Amino acid sequence: MTKKNKLAWALAALMAVATAAQAGIGAFGTWWDTKDYGDMYGGGGKLAIGLPLGFWVEARGAYLTSHNFKEADVSLVPIEAMICWQLEISDVLLPYVGAGAGYYLKDFDWKSEWKEWKEEFKDKDCAGYFALAGVSLALGSEISLFGEAKYTLVGEDDKLEWRGSDIKQKYSFDGLSVNVGLKIGF
Repeated sequence: MTKKNKLAWALAALMAVATAAQAGIGAFGTWWDTKDYGDMYGGGGKLAIGLPLGFWVEARGAYLTSHNFKEADVSLVPIEAMICWQLEISDVLLPYVGAGAGYYLKDFDWKSEWKEWKEEFKDKDCAGYFALAGVSLALGSEISLFGEAKYTLVGEDDKLEWRGSDIKQKYSFDGLSVNVGLKIGF
C-alpha cells in the first residue's frame, strides 16, 4: 500500500468517526448592539454538521428589529455560514470558537417622508464577516444550552472586503451580538 493510499484510508477513517456532538439543529434569541442603529432584538435558527477533530460547519439565519428611530423601524435578516472548532475540556462544558461570512438583508419601514433623511440611509443588502466564541452546556446526550458572543463587520454593499479600523463607515451594522439558545443533536 502506497503512502497516498494510507493517507486516503486514514482520512476516510477520520470522516467515518466524525463526532456527532456538534451536529444538530437549534433555536436562539439574539441581541445585537449595532454601531449606528442601536440595539436590535430577535431570534433565529441554525443547522450544524459535524466534521472530524472537533470541527463543524453551520448555517444560520435570524430576524432582528430595532425601533430606536422616530423616522423608521429597522429590520435585519442575517444569513450566515461558518466553521467552528470545539475545545474538548469536559463532557458537560464545551467551549468553542468560529468564524464565517454572511449576507445581510436590510429593511427600513419609514415613518417620515423626509426625502433627505431617506437618501442618507443605505438600505442596500450587503455582505459581511464575523468571529465568535461560545460555550455549550450539555443537558443530556442530545440536548444542550449554548451561549455565544459574536462580533460582526457588515459592509455597505454585496462585496466581501476586508476593512481595517481606519475605514469610517456611516450607518453601520457593525457590532457585538449575544446569542442564547437550545440545540438538539442528531
